Amino acid sequence: MKYYPHIALLLIILGASGANAMKFSAYNGDVYFDHRMHRLIYDCKSCHEGPPQHFELDHESGHKLCIGCHRKEGKGPSRHCSDCHKTS
Repeated sequence: MKYYPHIALLLIILGASGANAMKFSAYNGDVYFDHRMHRLIYDCKSCHEGPPQHFELDHESGHKLCIGCHRKEGKGPSRHCSDCHKTS
């Protein structure tokens, strides 16, 4: 019972953040990153060096930043390519 408010908050965050997803193109399927959801949870300095600005992720930096953080935090996908890479 005590987890219901947390689940409701998560659903609100996820539902409200759909328009803020960024697409990173990759040969094995595009990766969609929900910046708004991450921004609500983490400080900008967690990902951005210096003032926040738009940046592109390549294979190496994307894996280091995304998978590294997901494994460290124990949250989000980090084991199977298809967890993040989506083909149409």
